[in-house]
Amino acid sequence: MTDVTARRRARNPRGQGDRLRDDLIQAAVALLGQTGDPEDVSIRAVAKAAGVSPTAAYRHFEDRDDLIVAACGANFEHFTEYLVERFGHVDDPFDRLLAAGEAYLSFATEDPGRYRVLFSNPVTKSIGADKWPETMAGDAAFAQLVSLVQACVDAGAQPLERDATYLAYQIWTWMHGIVDLPITHPMMEFPDQSRMVRDVTRALRLDGPVV
Repeated sequence: MTDVTARRRARNPRGQGDRLRDDLIQAAVALLGQTGDPEDVSIRAVAKAAGVSPTAAYRHFEDRDDLIVAACGANFEHFTEYLVERFGHVDDPFDRLLAAGEAYLSFATEDPGRYRVLFSNPVTKSIGADKWPETMAGDAAFAQLVSLVQACVDAGAQPLERDATYLAYQIWTWMHGIVDLPITHPMMEFPDQSRMVRDVTRALRLDGPVV
């Protein structure tokens, strides 16, 4: 939706309200990806990007926060599907975990804006806890990572810490640094990111059973 601000939307035929709602969500994701501050994204700006009036947007969302929460959820779902498409076919648990790390890197490299919406924009600071669903799309993505780590432990990996959830937090923290620092500090020359991704599993002893 890189050209959403340049086009005007034709009115949807009756019964296509879901399509308009999805267009508004995707416009919100695009705008969130263009700014480092979600406060700069208003429902009026999202409606303009989608080619509709703010009144039309309010037919689908209670307010701006409601729209932003929906956009973040949709972006996490897209992120999760992206990763699964790239590691879901891999049988070996160690190769599967590495493939997931490489897919994480690819996602951030291909669309830094979308990645920033996922993990860098401070969306939770301005939106009350009551606005967020009890089970968020991001929870599913993290649970998926825990499952990948547990499969490696079950297959014979010997990490110093065997708690899969703790290890998943370590991996996520390291991966975020590997992909986010080059985005926010483009003037610096970082080591090869793919090599660093491989080193994460090696450092945590999740690259294969100890022999």
